[in-house]
Amino acid sequence: MKATLIFFLLAQVSWAGPFQQKGLFDFMLDEEASGLAPEEKVPEITEYELMGPVCPFRCQCHLRVVQCSDLELGTNPLKSSGIENGAFQGMKKLSYIRIADTNITSIPQGLPSSLTELHLDGNKITRVDAASLKGLNNLAKLGLSFNSISTVDNGSLANTPHLRELHLDNNKLIRVPGGLAEHKYIQVVYLHNNNISVVGSNDFCPPGYNTKKASYSGVSLFSNPVQYWDIQPSTFRCVYVRSAIHLGNYK
Repeated sequence: MKATLIFFLLAQVSWAGPFQQKGLFDFMLDEEASGLAPEEKVPEITEYELMGPVCPFRCQCHLRVVQCSDLELGTNPLKSSGIENGAFQGMKKLSYIRIADTNITSIPQGLPSSLTELHLDGNKITRVDAASLKGLNNLAKLGLSFNSISTVDNGSLANTPHLRELHLDNNKLIRVPGGLAEHKYIQVVYLHNNNISVVGSNDFCPPGYNTKKASYSGVSLFSNPVQYWDIQPSTFRCVYVRSAIHLGNYK
């Protein structure tokens, strides 16, 4: 009887497969797999989960807090009648507004004086009048490219005494906007792709050479019907770097 029992046990051992040493990582995989049903699959990690959410433009993200500032209203079916006078006036610390690629035909009225940048590119604005820029004493950059502006009223730029950049390219201007010569701080003026046919000797710089006006770092007049050889050399007497002037290449 004992011999029979010993033979039975030895037979079971001989039928078993050879022993294979497993590392700790193998045992962990076995344990995790044992808890899943045959039809269950481990969910894949998406690229979004791997990289994490992207913080919105001009925002600061801290764990579960997203802090955003400044009103981005571009590419909306806005019309001038849809922006009430003083709609942004209560925002006393607002520094940046962008309303681009909409249907507005004029600069919104009653903008806060705290603005340092105003971008109104790609709209249907036809005119810049003095009232539209009134009170924007801190404005440093004004973007009005790709509109239908044919006139900039005299005195308009005087309402933006700290303006440094003026973008009026790709419009319908027939002359250089008035007031540039008297403006103390303006340094960049984009006027390319307009209908300007004449440039006067005092359009950009005040009379004389001894002035306190800031030097221009960029003036673009290319793609206008003005003949560059008809422009007097003294026209850019307050520009100290020749490479800052861009002329020629009319369509």
